[in-house]
Amino acid sequence: MRFFFYGTLLDRDVTAIVLGRRLPPQAFLAASLLGHARRRAKDATYPVVIPDPCGEVEGAIVGGLSRRDVARLAGYEGPGYRIAPLRVKVSGALTTVSVFEPIQTRLQPSADPWNLALWQRRHKRAFVNWLRKALNERLGYSTP
Repeated sequence: MRFFFYGTLLDRDVTAIVLGRRLPPQAFLAASLLGHARRRAKDATYPVVIPDPCGEVEGAIVGGLSRRDVARLAGYEGPGYRIAPLRVKVSGALTTVSVFEPIQTRLQPSADPWNLALWQRRHKRAFVNWLRKALNERLGYSTP
């Protein structure tokens, strides 16, 4: 399966913790989600995407994911997201991939844009510590 990642899963350390294995750099193919904007989720440090006819969200397509990987990703994303097929632009062409799309009745966007580099500087360390603990306790994951 192929997914478009647009938030914390773009951080290779986060992806490795969630999947229980590190993906090679070539697994991440630069792509963008047209017609959307990325905002920080209300009262959180992670992002959500929202429809925006003039927007474009940079991210990556990650392919070769197993059913086990998808189950772990779904556990990580939680009930605030659904898997939706959306069209993304990669190498100038449009392709359909799966995206964890926020359920708007469960996750509200803030007015603030979300930036990966800023999140990594300000929030990554605390988030990774929380994630390791949460995944080990709730989901029985072992981390790399």
